[in-house]
Amino acid sequence: MWDNICFLGIEKETENDIGDSVIDIVYNKEIFCKEKSVKASQFYQAQALGLKPEIILEIMIADYNKEKYVKFEDEEFKVLRTYKTSSEKIELTLVRGINDGDS
Repeated sequence: MWDNICFLGIEKETENDIGDSVIDIVYNKEIFCKEKSVKASQFYQAQALGLKPEIILEIMIADYNKEKYVKFEDEEFKVLRTYKTSSEKIELTLVRGINDGDS
């Protein structure tokens, strides 16, 4: 059941007040999703690489264009990996935070 909403985000280069170039995350695509739990095997495989997957969101492949960022329930996540579950659906495994150093 598609009972949740998330926002897919992309990096966009802008200028700050003093003219420096900065990268902002823009969440401009609102889509339906289904929240799933991270399986123990996925968690331990990722943890061995120093990563901590938080949640998995299942979305329609037609909605996804390789966006790297997701906002879900007012929290920002980065896409760790994708997995095509059928010809129409894809799972996004997400880690909390949007910077490389976040955990």
